[in-house]
Amino acid sequence: MSTEGFSPDWLRMREPFDHSARASSLALRLADVLPPGASLMDLGCGRGSNTRYVAPFLAERSYWCLVDHDARLLDCAEVAVAEWAARHPEHAPLGVTMRQLDLRASLPEEPCDAVITQAVLDLVSDAWLVSLADWLQERQVPFLAALTVDGRVAWAPVHSLDAEVQAAFRAHQRLDRGFGPSPGPAAAGRMVELLEQRGFQVWTERADWVVPPESTEMLRFMVDGTAEAAGVTHPDPAIVRAWHSQRMADVAAARVALRVGHLDLLALPG
Repeated sequence: MSTEGFSPDWLRMREPFDHSARASSLALRLADVLPPGASLMDLGCGRGSNTRYVAPFLAERSYWCLVDHDARLLDCAEVAVAEWAARHPEHAPLGVTMRQLDLRASLPEEPCDAVITQAVLDLVSDAWLVSLADWLQERQVPFLAALTVDGRVAWAPVHSLDAEVQAAFRAHQRLDRGFGPSPGPAAAGRMVELLEQRGFQVWTERADWVVPPESTEMLRFMVDGTAEAAGVTHPDPAIVRAWHSQRMADVAAARVALRVGHLDLLALPG
């Protein structure tokens, strides 16, 4: 899936799995170093899921700047954050700014006390990760990056074609998503390296999706998405079609589960 291809429906579907997977210890550690009434920036905000996850961990209500290139998603985020704030007034932001910006071209200029992002680092290029690390070094602010895929995918029970299809899927993850060739599953490790070189102290925690057999809508989407991506890089489409057919039958019979490996990363300036 390209950075242009994220639909509000997909982001809504994955949100419960995102929130369940998150490493709450890193959000708490971030909260511990922020001042009262902190201002936070959410890069590639989508529907505002990351903002709505992090805000309750903060000791004080906060200011937010949500950044995305997609005006449609910013509109969805504005509504979702407002509805969430109405249900949770104790965590409601003191102020919210929606900022449309193509992150391929530049990073925001607005000041803030911390930067967060979710499911972004594995979509961009190595050059963009370097520019992000330089930008964070200039600002000397904490950085919380959640849900970066790390290449671990486990279907249960195992199918004989799983490994072959997942290898093709991982190859697709390294293609250009609009920023240039991507590090894909290596992105979190690369970001750790870049930030430590710039004097940040960095922690990582596993944050794996766990998708049970009864979550058929999510499983169907994952089977379809895996087969579509693997079909681009696998030399034999018949193998991918066979895997897809069997896994869709497994989903329909509620006899398959899925774990997808992610890493959460927190970096604090030295």
